[in-house]
Amino acid sequence: MADRDREELEGIRWLLSKYSFPITDISLADQVTEVLTTLENELPDILCMELDMVPAEKWEMVKSFIHRYAGQVIAITAEATFERAMQAMSMKAVDLWVKPISPSRVKHSLQQAIGNLSAVSERGADTESGHDIRYEALFRHDDAPFSYPVYLVEAEQRETLDDLRAFIDQFDFDYKPLVFPTPDCFVLVFQHDFPSPLKQAQRFLREWGHAEGNSIAMVVHTGSADSLHQIYMKLLRMMETTFFTGYKQVLNAEDIQDWIDIDPFLTVEEQRNWVYMLDEGQGDKLKTWLYEEFFDLQSPYPEPGLLRTRLTSILAQIRRFMFRKGLKNKDSEAYYKRIFESILYSPVLYRIVQELILFIRYLFQLVKEQNIYAKADVIEAAINYMENHYNDTNLSLTEVAAHVGRSPSHLSHILAKRYHQSFRDMLTYIRLQKAKELLGSTDEPIQNIAVAVGFRNPNYFSRVFKSHTGVTPRGWRGQ
Repeated sequence: MADRDREELEGIRWLLSKYSFPITDISLADQVTEVLTTLENELPDILCMELDMVPAEKWEMVKSFIHRYAGQVIAITAEATFERAMQAMSMKAVDLWVKPISPSRVKHSLQQAIGNLSAVSERGADTESGHDIRYEALFRHDDAPFSYPVYLVEAEQRETLDDLRAFIDQFDFDYKPLVFPTPDCFVLVFQHDFPSPLKQAQRFLREWGHAEGNSIAMVVHTGSADSLHQIYMKLLRMMETTFFTGYKQVLNAEDIQDWIDIDPFLTVEEQRNWVYMLDEGQGDKLKTWLYEEFFDLQSPYPEPGLLRTRLTSILAQIRRFMFRKGLKNKDSEAYYKRIFESILYSPVLYRIVQELILFIRYLFQLVKEQNIYAKADVIEAAINYMENHYNDTNLSLTEVAAHVGRSPSHLSHILAKRYHQSFRDMLTYIRLQKAKELLGSTDEPIQNIAVAVGFRNPNYFSRVFKSHTGVTPRGWRGQ
């Protein structure tokens, strides 16, 4: 075992002592030179090695030693990157342990390595019959056809992978497949023809459901003139449709269809509708809009990345709503970040949409609580009323005073006392703030924005805007 972290090595050695593996001797190394010496002198059956400890300029030399002197190889890394995965594959590693390493992963990988050692003669027979399939064949472009079934098995939650691997090992397939793990899924490569590969996959899914219950999906390729790499890419592409249809199903790779192209960004009209529905607290209409937009999709589907971009465009409108309403506290910020991560990484579309709806409801509840609190303060209640009715060109001090149960003169007096502004100055300030938001978040014509924020005359709006900001509305938008 080779790792720069000596404590990590001691921990793994202690863990191995708790399992009944047929291991007679364990050597530890925390330097590359020690690794090379041990490989050459002791010819270990199994090498567990941290990839990060090998300098880039020494990689090819170390790899040649590993191929020459090591039996089974297990790679270790703290960097879950494509480069590390490719290094592990070039070493023909049984597995790639990503730190922190789980005990169940250690146990499973060593069981597989030991099993491989005991099956050398059987593998030799397979090689003679022409069935020597290597891990890198999944990633290597070639024209060699592969005519046997191939499965791709993916778990919705990555923490399910260890249990899924154990289930694959004990499942009674018609013929045992070669199992190639990747960071997100397993590729099962069969080396024999057998009847009904789809039915066997459906039986696997049923029995997994009875035993575990966690969501998985399978894609089945039943054999063609494609190479193993082409088959693998087709399986991955078909698995992406689970973004729309969910897991707990078996898919046929032959049903694959091209993605359709869409414009992922909200139109100007859609932006305006979102601003209005959010400001008016129309939760039911927002929910209906999201359902119609994302729940009625039929194959062929849009490219998932474009839909994620569309969802982030919607989240941007919600973010601006949060700023307009002052909904920035520790809890709301943490919730917003969770939704953003869900849009980027959640594997199923309808779950993202449901989380988005719940987030909007949460924000509306915050606004409601703010309004209840504001009514206890006459001035805040007056300002809140002005913020909700600023687009009314006839809004007056008399109307606002009546709403809060005060005389116009009294309300004017207490407003000036607290904020050193007249009613008209405060209303103008609110309207200009709303105008700035619309100028920055939509492409709506300036004359329409003027009317939307309560100005009858667009020219008068432009003069007022410039006198308060120093620039015209068009200049503001340009900045």
